[in-house]
This record gives sequence, structure tokens and C-alpha cells, in this order.
Amino acid sequence: MPHLLHVWSNVSQRLLRASQVLLLFDYDGTLTPLAPDPEQADLPPQVRDHLTALVSGDRYIAGVISGRSLKDVAARVGIPGMIYAGNHGLEIQGPGLDFVHQEAMEQTGTQAQVGGELQRALAGIPGVIVEPKGLTLSVHYRSTPVDQVKAVEEAFARVTAPYVESGAVRITYGKKVLEVRPNLPWDKGKAIALLQETYPQASLTCFFGDDRTDEDGFKVVQESGGIAVLVGPARQPTVALHRVDSPGEVDQVLGLLAQL
Repeated sequence: MPHLLHVWSNVSQRLLRASQVLLLFDYDGTLTPLAPDPEQADLPPQVRDHLTALVSGDRYIAGVISGRSLKDVAARVGIPGMIYAGNHGLEIQGPGLDFVHQEAMEQTGTQAQVGGELQRALAGIPGVIVEPKGLTLSVHYRSTPVDQVKAVEEAFARVTAPYVESGAVRITYGKKVLEVRPNLPWDKGKAIALLQETYPQASLTCFFGDDRTDEDGFKVVQESGGIAVLVGPARQPTVALHRVDSPGEVDQVLGLLAQL
């Protein structure tokens, strides 16, 4: 899997040949480093400047596809003219687009119920953050002591098991984060396909992500002839065909994109 910056001369030619580029990023771990508390994950000023420059031109249609709620990620990035997709694409706003998955909306009551039970079950374990996000919810435990991690995972499994068995929700796993989602056939890959249909003038799609929840997006992008980039170390399991090491290198790529 080549490092994107090592093959930039070839990649840049593909970008230049495109009529427009649909340029998409995950947020946490991609545009900004992972933080122990999700509230601390602020967008670096230089990344915001680069994204602003890209959106102001005609070559790129840029967006963020995050597990965060749409309201949260839009407020953190705060650049007019960008696409914002929250809850792994269950809700999306962008130029000429205002989408909410209706079946997910109908299940917000279940999400609230599961969230309340998880709050009670995990209340005594240090470093755990239960984050209700309307259409989904996340349990973060990056700051939990190592000897308490098993207790978090066991309590989470115990609370969610009845809902999973009934078919009401499904569980996904990320980097020290456990997620409860509506049991619907929707993910970042489906969201990217919707964006490709919405913006057909973009003949090339690029997607940068760092976690397991981004793999569906990588697959859709590459099947459409686009460029998928894993943000992380070499030999990490992924379907992406390119990689960079860190959010810092994503920022370097943004600077190069602005120069094309």
C-alpha cells in the first residue's frame, strides 16, 4: 500500500484530469488527532484555512463524514459551502442537499432508552463517556484505566444484547469507542454513494479515514474509480489502496491540493 505523498506525482495527475473532485474526510483521527475526550478534538487552524481555500475554488466539492452528530461536526468545522454528514451519513446537509434517514428518525426513542441504560450501567467506571447523538450513540473509553476496559465492554454487551437480539439496533466498533446504531442497511459507503449521485459533476471521489467505520466508504470510493486513503500506520488491515501516517500528513495533502 503506497504512501500517498510518495506517489503524489501520479495522484496529482488524476486529480488534474478530473472535471471536479468530491473530496471527503472523516473528522476524528483524520482531520484532527484523536483526543481522550471528544470535546477536546478541535480542528487545527491551518487545516481550517486549507479547507476554506479548497471550498472557495471550483475544483473541489469538499465534505466531512463523521460519526459525530451533524450539528456537532458542522459547528466544529464551521466552513460555509461544505458538505456535513453526521451519524455516519444518516443525516447530511450540503449545497442543494438536506437528507435525514427517515427510518433512523423513527428509532430515536430506542436510542434514548439504550443511552439511559448505558449511563446507569457505566456510571461507576472512570474515564467512560456516553455520548447520545440523536440517531446513534457512542461509548468512549480512551481514558479508562486498562484494568477497567473489560468491565466497560462487558457492561456494554449486557445492556445492548436484548436490543441486538430483537433486531432493533446493531453495534459497531472503533478505536476505544463502541457505537449503537439503528439496525438499518446504511453506512459511510451508502452516504458516499448518495453524495456521488447528488454531485455527478465530480468525476473523481477521494476519501480519507482512519477507523473501521470508514472501510465501507473506502470500498465504494475505489469501486467507483476513486482514491481511498487510510490515515494510520503501514500494515494496518484495510481495503484502502493508499495511506498517510497521521492527521498532520492529511494537512500536508490539503496544502498540496490547494496548489493544484
